[in-house]
Amino acid sequence: MYNFTVMHQNTSVAEVSVSDNHKNVSIKKLVPDSIIQPFGGNDLSINRVYNFLKSRCYEDNRVDLKEILQQAHLSSNNPWEWNRITHGVMWDDDIWIRYENETLCWEDVKWRK
Repeated sequence: MYNFTVMHQNTSVAEVSVSDNHKNVSIKKLVPDSIIQPFGGNDLSINRVYNFLKSRCYEDNRVDLKEILQQAHLSSNNPWEWNRITHGVMWDDDIWIRYENETLCWEDVKWRK
């Protein structure tokens, strides 16, 4: 299983559970649809989860992507693996991913001080 909680700073926004074969998904919204809810609307599919994770990765056509992936010890721009390493933290928002059995908080993962 691939289980995680989408966070907005220290607020849990959604709980996501994906089966090992990536065929089945469960998304439990913990806050109503809003700017901090990445799973707004009715599409709660595996494609929605994949696209959310992919949106938190570097672009596939980035010139220095190969070097970035090498530094992360990855052979491909795989959103499932990349987000495990980065917790989906981005420079320009306060959304991030906390994985099952982690006790991290926003102060542990944020880029900006």
